[in-house]
Amino acid sequence: MTDKNTFKLLELIKPEVDFDLSKAPPEPDYSNIASWAALPDIDGQQFYVPDTSFAVNKKNNDIDVFYIHPTGFYEKDWNSDMDKKKSAYERTEIMLGNQASAFNESCNIYAPEYRQATYYSFFDVNNNGRNALDLAYSDIESAFSFFIENLNKDKPFIIAAHSQGALHAHRLINKMVDNTDLKNRLVCAYVIGYIIPEKYYEDLFPNTIKSSSFNDTGCIISWSSVVEGFKRNREKTLFWKPEGWSVELMSQRIVSTNPFSWTNDDGWYADDKNKSIINKAQNYDFTDRLSPEHTGAKKSIGLTRIQGFDCSLNNESGLLEARGALIDSIKKMKYFNGDLHPFDIMLFWGTLRQNIKDRINAYI
Repeated sequence: MTDKNTFKLLELIKPEVDFDLSKAPPEPDYSNIASWAALPDIDGQQFYVPDTSFAVNKKNNDIDVFYIHPTGFYEKDWNSDMDKKKSAYERTEIMLGNQASAFNESCNIYAPEYRQATYYSFFDVNNNGRNALDLAYSDIESAFSFFIENLNKDKPFIIAAHSQGALHAHRLINKMVDNTDLKNRLVCAYVIGYIIPEKYYEDLFPNTIKSSSFNDTGCIISWSSVVEGFKRNREKTLFWKPEGWSVELMSQRIVSTNPFSWTNDDGWYADDKNKSIINKAQNYDFTDRLSPEHTGAKKSIGLTRIQGFDCSLNNESGLLEARGALIDSIKKMKYFNGDLHPFDIMLFWGTLRQNIKDRINAYI
């Protein structure tokens, strides 16, 4: 089942032709800075903070982060052409501000722009969506290879990703890190907001542990957040395994870490030091998925008016359930259905920011 608003959106953005590799947008050249959404030497949204009490170290950090942004492309083509005048790129900038910014005190931030697959790809019942995701992944692998060979300079690194980005990160870690010498330089991988079924974890990451404490290193950290008691309407989703694509039940037990306790048990936890954030902009509709052009609206991030909530890992599904005053406020938002997927990082921005430091300290 898919909720009514999502179904309406899918009708409007469904590509009208099948995927055709020969008609795909041009392949990005990662030696060209224009193919990057974020670099340490280029000022951008990745350096946003809620206020001046938060330190920002733009470059010359001991650790790099390779960040893969989530889906922001809702057009009727299978893959984005990475045009920075389009709304898809504006959404990438927003994600740099509310996700990658968690790393801006501790890491040099590298984020490739890529020919991301359209949102419809995850609902396509044929092979078009998988082909679009394959194309998007090929860019991520190319960007990571360029990053390692030309930008990283043998430093330890973190991989961070959300949603479509996390799906690509699963594949990237499996192919490029898990069974290579690069694993020794992996501080950790935050792959958030895309399911990792527990039954497939060892197939996907045979040499990379699941995180079970705040200072584990060389590990995978993942969560997918919902309000307390919420069950996702969507029955299945695409999942990549080393042998190829599969379609997996959303209801099965997934690998999860509670970002307030950094443990894997089902207790309820709060973090009084966490700072949840929101996007801020005048005359910009953050829920708009159909406007095609970049608005140029000035944006920022800020602390939520209400702070504080509790969260727990559901013992059956592994979903991260949340409750409390801030969550009650989010429930009042227009079109909100109980799934906190868009807020997977924003809600935990402060605790994530601290945990990055903790894992770096443990690694060093």
